[in-house]
Amino acid sequence: MTDQLLTTGEIARHCRVTTETVVSWIKSGKLKACVTPGGRYRISTKTCAQFLKEYGMPVLEEWNAHHSAEKQTDEENTQMDQLVLAKGSLPELIDKLRKSYRVFAPIPRGKQSAFEELQPGSKVQLDYSTTILPPKKFVLPPREQLLEFNIASFEAKEPKADARPIAILGIHPCDMQGILRLDFAFLRKGHCEANYLARRHNMLFIGVSCNPDEFCFCDAVGTNKFDKGFDVFFNDIGQSYLVDVISDRGREALAGIKTQAVTEIDRAEARKAQQRCSSHPGRKLKPQASSLALLAKDGENLPLWDELAKRCLACGTCNLVCPTCYCFDVRDDVELDLQHGKRERFWDSCQLDEFAQVAGGESFRKDRKNRQKHRFNRKFRYLVTEYGAPFCVGCGRCSRQCVAKIDIAEIANDLEKAVTKL
Repeated sequence: MTDQLLTTGEIARHCRVTTETVVSWIKSGKLKACVTPGGRYRISTKTCAQFLKEYGMPVLEEWNAHHSAEKQTDEENTQMDQLVLAKGSLPELIDKLRKSYRVFAPIPRGKQSAFEELQPGSKVQLDYSTTILPPKKFVLPPREQLLEFNIASFEAKEPKADARPIAILGIHPCDMQGILRLDFAFLRKGHCEANYLARRHNMLFIGVSCNPDEFCFCDAVGTNKFDKGFDVFFNDIGQSYLVDVISDRGREALAGIKTQAVTEIDRAEARKAQQRCSSHPGRKLKPQASSLALLAKDGENLPLWDELAKRCLACGTCNLVCPTCYCFDVRDDVELDLQHGKRERFWDSCQLDEFAQVAGGESFRKDRKNRQKHRFNRKFRYLVTEYGAPFCVGCGRCSRQCVAKIDIAEIANDLEKAVTKL
């Protein structure tokens, strides 16, 4: 059963108290809540049911059902089943998924692929190298309306986040690791973002073993993990997939689909598929990823940043195609009647000239050299101390799409070489 988010008003009416009382429960730490982009509190039905039971207050039956439902995460569903699914049965699985989810999968787009919603007759391409944009667009839309407001009446309304259930078929391990890093940013305790949570909670992730190209280096940054974050994972073993069923949500998705028992030959082929991801001849990261934070610190004043600045066009493409870049801007647009308007959040880039600009025209990161340095530090230094791993997942999109041919793996290699000469 899908958890829902409640307003302070809904809880207040049920408990027969004022909304101010509910807010006081939240501020005192008794009732845990998320905060919407508009600054409003939202409380999950599960959390609310726990709170009401703890303090001896009656619980609505549907809230209690949410509280009692088993949490659909791989941390609490560690038992993994294995089965074999013939590739010819994939359309049957997709048809079943479309009854409960909007299904997105890689679709050929010229020489590349893109995650798009499947329609009858869509050509699914699971043996792909990468997609143009990462699947972060499903949890953090490129543009999202946060508020509608009326200046004359001082009224504001928050549109409900589009949290329709989504199944993402064919996500690679590096992109799944990107989603988990976004979870760290948006779902940390005490800093939960309600719109993100609403979308994330209703997602089914079906992974697939990848076909790395010359830009990939996921093994060097430790993101080639085939069991983290997924509900189901497909290991390509030729005419079939060896399927790891990781969560109860994944088991439900595959229920009723014709499958076969797994043999030792199947398992051996699956291991080969995973080894291909680890031993591919892509980009080689010469320094250990764990050493890059210190290398970046020691190499802050190296000439290589000036050289990169001369090449960089400050277009922001590297940020837009990155699975872990989540910076955004918020803008109010007022209609011509000067009474009504809307507030929108949209992706932004630290490489753009105006990104660090403040009132008066001052910019805290005016030079492209400093913006290039910031991007590298953001991936390998700043957040590593908090998350415990690089925020670069080795997908290679930034290097692959950069018109100036700036390659983040080559930056790391050049940085190590230059620092050792100091």
